[in-house]
Amino acid sequence: ALRSIPVAKLTAEEQAFLDGPVAELIEMIDDFEIQNSIHLPDKILNFLKKERFFSLIIPKAYGGREFSPYANSTIVGTISTKSSGVAVTVMVPNSLGPGELLMHYGTDEQRAFWLPRLADGTDIPCFALTSPEAGSDAGGIPDRGIVTKGMFEGKEVVGMEVTWDKRYITLAPIATVLGMAFKVEDPQGILGGKEHLGITCALIPKTHPGVELGNRHDPMGIRFYNGTTRGDKVFIPMEFIIGGQQNIGRGWQMLVSCLGAGRGISLPA
Repeated sequence: ALRSIPVAKLTAEEQAFLDGPVAELIEMIDDFEIQNSIHLPDKILNFLKKERFFSLIIPKAYGGREFSPYANSTIVGTISTKSSGVAVTVMVPNSLGPGELLMHYGTDEQRAFWLPRLADGTDIPCFALTSPEAGSDAGGIPDRGIVTKGMFEGKEVVGMEVTWDKRYITLAPIATVLGMAFKVEDPQGILGGKEHLGITCALIPKTHPGVELGNRHDPMGIRFYNGTTRGDKVFIPMEFIIGGQQNIGRGWQMLVSCLGAGRGISLPA
């Protein structure tokens, strides 16, 4: 059965990306400089955006590169030989996070708006899952979203009042859009169903009132961006939920079905 599986090969387009932008990036990186400073140099971040390193898995229809898992692995592995910090920065948007969740579960409107912006680096994503009291145990996250009514863009709409405290979130210090996992509760029965609705994934812009990103971490002494995000009773409309209101409570299924890219491809690379 294993012998019948075709040997993984790079396409001409993928090989050209390795020979071109990846090789150029390798030449730009001075890992000694990076490890002795606080941030990645702006020239490297700007180059990653310009050459669409953050869109390896995003379809071409949305401006992404739509490379194969093998190319994704090869690119991240190659960058890792020069700088683990830069490799992690490239890895995260191309594994579990807003991009992949949107592709599989987002509404047409969400994909049309966010994916082109993620593809060209206009927006930098992070995914907030880990909490101070729940790291590897993602099912134990304490963060809550309470179904209620509130004001959004001058209108009263049904949404959620979300309170969260997340840490060790890669790219959080420079993120412009926050993917978020929390548990939804409906104590007032506004949605007409049960009270405890389960883990849900939402997409919240950094500029949304009440969103806090800060407290830069330095895990393992490797200079990739890592930090905290918090919010206290931040009202978000239903349209912020990835896939819309119908996906309330489907967050766990969404997470585990999309973990393959991060756990099976990116981290080994």
